[in-house]
Amino acid sequence: MELLEFLLNDDQIFTTITLFVLIALLIGNIIADKLKKYEDVDVNNAVTLMDEKNLIVLDVREVKEYQKDGYIPNAIHIPLSQVKNKLDTLDSSKKVLVYCRSGSRSAHISGLLTRNGFEQVYNLKGGISAWKKANLPIKTK
Repeated sequence: MELLEFLLNDDQIFTTITLFVLIALLIGNIIADKLKKYEDVDVNNAVTLMDEKNLIVLDVREVKEYQKDGYIPNAIHIPLSQVKNKLDTLDSSKKVLVYCRSGSRSAHISGLLTRNGFEQVYNLKGGISAWKKANLPIKTK
């Protein structure tokens, strides 16, 4: 009872509201992570996936990034803004490894793919930045 009185005290109400908002955000984040239908993979697991012939490597960075920073060999380049309109050009029966610069935009596209019938979708954690840091091959035009 004393805890409740303390939390609802006029001097503590802002702190109490902040605490409840942070707890709600944490719970929401945990639930969202459990509900996502794609898998985040590190560069080592991405390389293992690439050993399979049934894999599409999808680069969703913008054209300038793709040209400036290079790309993972055999990647298909479809900028993020165009992926939704080009879903029918991708084979939904294949595994898809999606990457961007850091892994954030590719996570968004990984979710889009799973919502549109792609069942085996992987997001490269850290994106091409992690790929380069691991000294893995990059192609440039």
